[in-house]
Amino acid sequence: MPKWIITAHTFDPPPAMRTVSTIEGNEAEALQELLEIARTYNPDIKKVTRREIYRFSERQYLVRIHGSWNEVEYVVQLGELIGETQ
Repeated sequence: MPKWIITAHTFDPPPAMRTVSTIEGNEAEALQELLEIARTYNPDIKKVTRREIYRFSERQYLVRIHGSWNEVEYVVQLGELIGETQ
């Protein structure tokens, strides 16, 4: 069964990458999970006033979240595990 990871990157100081989800399933399931996360991801803004989602590719989105006091952008992307050693 293929393994996938979904990460969110912010470039606002301080830059950070977070693992949002890990998935075991087919590509369609992983893409559906990525889109759902793009629609709902919000670790930092308490009162969301607007959300913008830009698609760069099937596996990468820019999510811009507007709050009452600030705005944050995340690059949310999907990666497939292609190698693993033990």
